[in-house]
Order: sequence, then C-alpha cells, then structure tokens
Amino acid sequence: MPLGRRVLAQSWRLVVAALAGLVVFGAVWSTLDGAQWSDARLGAALIVDVVVGVAALAVVPFRHRAPLLVGVLVIAGSTVSTLAVGAAVLALVSLVTRRRPLEIAIGSALFIVSSLFGEGLYPSEDSTPLWQTLIAAAVGTALLVAIAVAIGQRRALVQSLRERAALLERDQQLREDRAREQERAHLAREMHDVLGHRLSLVALHAGALEYRGRSLSPDETVEAAGVVRAEAHAALTELRDVLGVLRDPGDTAAVSGTAPPQPTLRDLPALLQEARASGALVTATVDDASAGAPDAMGRHAYRVVQEALTNARRHASGQPVTVAVDVLGDPALRVRVSNPTAGPPLPDSPPSGGHGLRGLAERARLVGGTFSAGRDADGTHVVEAVLPWTA
Repeated sequence: MPLGRRVLAQSWRLVVAALAGLVVFGAVWSTLDGAQWSDARLGAALIVDVVVGVAALAVVPFRHRAPLLVGVLVIAGSTVSTLAVGAAVLALVSLVTRRRPLEIAIGSALFIVSSLFGEGLYPSEDSTPLWQTLIAAAVGTALLVAIAVAIGQRRALVQSLRERAALLERDQQLREDRAREQERAHLAREMHDVLGHRLSLVALHAGALEYRGRSLSPDETVEAAGVVRAEAHAALTELRDVLGVLRDPGDTAAVSGTAPPQPTLRDLPALLQEARASGALVTATVDDASAGAPDAMGRHAYRVVQEALTNARRHASGQPVTVAVDVLGDPALRVRVSNPTAGPPLPDSPPSGGHGLRGLAERARLVGGTFSAGRDADGTHVVEAVLPWTA
C-alpha cells in the first residue's frame, strides 16, 4: 500500500479511537460519585486517566509491528483510563483480525477482565451488579471478536484474489511468450522450407553457369541466367506469400487477401516437374486415394517431399530420386523419398545446418505423426514421414 494511503488509514482509525475514548471519558466522569473520593484522589485519578489514555493513543499505531504486545498494553491501560477505551477496542479488533486462536483468547479474556476492574475503579451514582457487568462485557467482547474475524476473512479473501490475479497475469504473460516463440518457430520453419528449395535451385544453376560459363554458347548462357532470375523471382514471391499467410488474419490492413494458400499434395506434380526441369532424375508414385487428404496433411506432405528433393540435390547430385506417397490402412499418409548416397556433392551447394530435417520432424510431431531420415542397409538415404489422416 502506498505511504499516503497507509497514513490516511492510520489517521482516521486513530481519530475514531480518540473520539470513542472521549465519549466514554465524558460518560464515566459525568456520572462519577465524587463524594466517595477526596479532592486529591479525584485529581490524581483524572491525571492518570488522561496520561494513560494519551499514551495508549500514541502506542496503538504500532500494533501492526507487535500486535499481541501492543494489544495487551493498551487493553491493560484501559483498566485505569476511560480515555484509552477506544484505543483498546481498536487494538483488540486489530489483534483478532489475524485470526490466531491463542491471540484471540488472550485479548478477549484481558478485555473482559479490564472491563470488570474498570467498572469497580470508578464508582457511579447508579451502581451496576457485577453479573450484569460481566454479561455486558462478554457480549460486547464477543461482538467485537465477530466483527474483527469478519474483517480478517475479508482481508484474506481480498489478498487471495490479488495473488490469484497476479498469478493469472503471470500465466497469461507466459502463454503469450510461448505463443510468440511458437510463431517464431513456425515462421522459421516455413521460411526454410520455402526459400531453401528455391535458393538451392538458384545456387545449382549459378554454379553451373560459373564452372561452365566459358564453354557455354551465348544462348545457353542466357538460358541459364534466365533460370537463375526466374528462381530468384519465385523465391521472393513465395517469401511474400509466406509472410502474408503468417500475419494476423484480423489485420485487414496488412493482408491483402490475395495471397495464395500454402501448397498441398495437389501441387506435388508441379514440384516434381520443377525438379526434373532442373536436371534431377525423379520417379514418383502417388496413391490416387491421397487426393482426398486434408489440406493440413497435404501441406506437411508437400514440405517433406520438397525438403527431401532439396537435400538430394545438395548431397547426391545426379542420383535418381524415388518419391512414393501411399495411403495406409490406419488411415494414415506415408511419404517416402529415397535416393542413393553415392555421388559427389555440388561444390557450389550452400551449407546445410540440418535445420530442414529437424523442421520436418517437428512438423510430424505436432500432428501426431512419425518421421525418420537416414541410410538403410543398402546405403540408400531414405526420408519417411507417416502422418495421421486427421492432421
């Protein structure tokens, strides 16, 4: 709580306690039977009442630091001081709000005893029987305890709600952080899958142009340069498409609405034709039943074939590649791409950090499928993904 609010909360409670003490002080001294006391005793009692009452009002603001000690001192002081009664009530209520049984018992018993002795110290013109004083003190104390317990429960409830709100806020922040991390990973995966394939083609044709440039005819040089330009343009176009898809769909100002959807198995023939046009020896077998695959599954299957063809072009240039897309009986879709590992890698191939295969494994895991990549017993490199039909 800010300092200003704490000072205000202490001030108004202290003022109420002082006013309550003044009311009791006036009520008791106005009905006091002074005939039973001498002037000296009457003056001494009045001085003690005022001094102890002021001391109690000065001590009671420190009740939060030592609740039991301050409560005992102030309640004990109210035995000889009517001016301290308001401070004693405040100290008792503050002590009980902690809801500790031992402290409640000590404070309540001391308050009742203080009320009984205080009644006996100040003789009044209309004396009250002791049993009536005891009942009144017990009922008043019970009422104060009940009010204080309710205040303590409310404070505990408010504190628990604040802690819960803070916990929910932290949890929401963690969820947002996780969502941002997942979006970053999604963006990186899509960028790698799309651009890696296109840029590998650019590197392939640019490398061929570099190493065979002097032996090529002008027409062949122009043709190779045109392929490089076309693939670079396609890479930029697909980059724009990926960014358009990954933007917030609710941001109508950022998304034009004309970006094409992500490729699926329906686009697989074009991918295979593109690979063959770049010089790859690709043989494909596609199960007709795969045409009914959901778009999400088809998108993941397309990316598996795309990345496998890119890796084959990088690490087994000139080797035949076999692509097989089958529908299993689970039902599930199996995508298998294999090629011999023999053959020199392209000297101009861009370095690969293995992120593509890790991205494919992550794709398969996210949809509940399986993924494997490596050499079989015949030395053939096989990339295989099995995707559940519900993907």
